Amino acid sequence: MKTLISNLKGKCLFEVSMKTQIDGLICIHTDPSDNSCLDKFIKGGSVRIEPEDPLEVCQKITRVIRGAKKHGEVYVGYEGDPLGSLLGFIANKEGVDGVYVCLNNESIRLPALKMDISDTRLRILETLEKENLTAISIGKKVGISRAMVYKHLAGLLDLGLVKQAQMFEKYSITQAGKIVII
Repeated sequence: MKTLISNLKGKCLFEVSMKTQIDGLICIHTDPSDNSCLDKFIKGGSVRIEPEDPLEVCQKITRVIRGAKKHGEVYVGYEGDPLGSLLGFIANKEGVDGVYVCLNNESIRLPALKMDISDTRLRILETLEKENLTAISIGKKVGISRAMVYKHLAGLLDLGLVKQAQMFEKYSITQAGKIVII
């Protein structure tokens, strides 16, 4: 089964549906009255998302994509509003079968993007999700040397996934970091 998860409407939704030859459609939207004309013809559903907290939005999108992946191939089509940006990010993070973006009423298939986050960096993020820690404490909990902690923290800081408090030299995870470890 091929499923399209999308916030697209109109011509772009139709175009992506035809390109992917989908069996099911899940429309992601923020407007309670939003209704795609295609969902009357293609089995699937509609998921309304409250756009208040980006982390909750990403968690919900992740659940939808993972649920659809259990049934076969998953494609994502989005347009560039804030919901679409998060939908595109999570689609790449979850490794869907294809990602399409709508630009100027035309759909474009994007190449797969891969986040280059090592297992060690993921463990650091997961550790910081539980509590703010110093570099020494991170090293003890993750099981790596202090030098490696600082190397990984520098990379995570550059990516905006962690931040450092000036007081007590503690590190904490950012909203973006929390989204990466969903």
